[in-house]
Parts: sequence; structure tokens; C-alpha cells
Amino acid sequence: MVTIAAKDPRDAAFFAYWTTVIDMTDPAAPHWMDHHVRRVEECRALVDKIARFRPLAGLRALDVGCQTGAMAIALGERGADVTGVDIAEFLLEAARRRTAGWKIGAEFLVARGEALPFDDATFDVVTFTDVIEHCDDADACLREVARVLRPGGIAFVLGPNRFAPEWFLRDPHYQLAGASVLPRGLGRRYVEWRRGRPGYDVGVFPIGTHVARVLARAHMALLDSPVHAADRWFRSHTPPALHALAPIARAWGHVRLAAVPLFEIVARKRGSSADRTMSESA
Repeated sequence: MVTIAAKDPRDAAFFAYWTTVIDMTDPAAPHWMDHHVRRVEECRALVDKIARFRPLAGLRALDVGCQTGAMAIALGERGADVTGVDIAEFLLEAARRRTAGWKIGAEFLVARGEALPFDDATFDVVTFTDVIEHCDDADACLREVARVLRPGGIAFVLGPNRFAPEWFLRDPHYQLAGASVLPRGLGRRYVEWRRGRPGYDVGVFPIGTHVARVLARAHMALLDSPVHAADRWFRSHTPPALHALAPIARAWGHVRLAAVPLFEIVARKRGSSADRTMSESA
């Protein structure tokens, strides 16, 4: 049996609940619990990246696939009015307890990412992190993220690349070689066979370049991605005389967008004439 002591006392009520609703005898339980211990700090770093493009105070924010509320805490600390959705009530109850411990006001609803229960142009910020590989239809989720954003709104999407070399050796959910590249049905049989127990909630891993294309088709202008990062690095580490070679760096960035273990994309919902003339980098 795995036990856990909350690293932060504000998490005490959350962990007391969480250890009663998940299988603490599962061999993967220490990995899951470590994830939750670190998650608020990790989400703060992600929210910092969003805030580079738009201050969050007073904005309406939606976290799609909110899990146990860590992203809601990070967004709420920045002054956003947060709503979180996920597919199971036990996850939302964990999120309510965790945000209450941190004194963050947030609303949590049961919903699927493929059919968000909100009107068009409802939110200023939408986060979609560490959940895309669990969705039945990732493309539909991305289109829904774009639909509920207001013009000028910011989306932050993070997920694992299907063919990242790191995942061939050990997938991020069960630490099994090769699991991440298998179709859902075969992946389930393989993981349950290797673990000797039922339970598998991972679908097909996406590819970052495809995610970028779906967002672009949904009227989203990419603001930051591995492509942008490669271009920034090249321009800051080479003399101006070589900047004409920046397309080579961007080409390498496209490779990274498709192959880094975790891709990160920041995109803005188009809506103004300036947005419509922005060039897309991916």
C-alpha cells in the first residue's frame, strides 16, 4: 500500500480524498501520486507561458480535462475566473477539494472535450494540457477549444508526441516500452497483459504538427511552439548576417514539433484584421 503526505498543507484534504478513490495497490500508484504532488508547481510554469501573451487577471479561463484542479489553482492565482471540465465526477470532487484548500474559487462541470457545454466565444483563455491523448476524438476537442474562445483569446495546448524516441523506451503513463505507438485496442491488450491487471485510459498519441494544423484550420494563429523557439534561438545565437538562414532553423523546429516528448503550443483566436494577416509558423 502506498501512502502519501501532502507536500503543501493546502493539499491535505485533497490527498485524503484522492487516496480513497484510486487504487493505491496499483504498482503505478507511486508514479501517479508523485505527479499530483508536483502538479501545481508545474502548472504555474505553464501559466507563466500564457501570461507572456496576455495578462490573466479578470479573464474567463476554461481548463479542458481539469483532472484534480492544479491548473485551476495556477490560473486562479493569476486572477482568472476559472471553469474546469472533465468526464468523471470523482475527478471534479477532487478538484473542488484541492482548489478549496488553496482558497481558489472555481466552477467544475462534467463534460467531454468533444462537446463543450458553452456558447461560442465564451472564454478568454482555454488550457488543454496532458489530456489530448485520452480523448476519443482529439481533433474535435481542438475545434471545440477554438470555438469557445473569444476573438483574441489564447489557447495553450500541451501533449505527448506519438513518435518521440523517449516514449518508445518507456511510455509516460505506464512506463512500458512501445505502448505509446499502438492503436487504442491493441495498446489496451498489451498494457493489461504486461501489468497483469485491467485498466487503460489512453488513446492514440497525437503528433504536434498535426495539432498545429488543426488549430490553424480552426482560425487560430500560432504564437509560440517549438518552431518559434528554434527561430528565436537561431536569431539570438547567430550574427545578423546569417539571419537569412533562419528557415533552416524553422525546419528543425518543425521536426521538434513532431518529435519532442511533450509539445507546447500557444495560439490566439483570430478576429481582427491584424490577426488575419499574421503568418502561421506551423
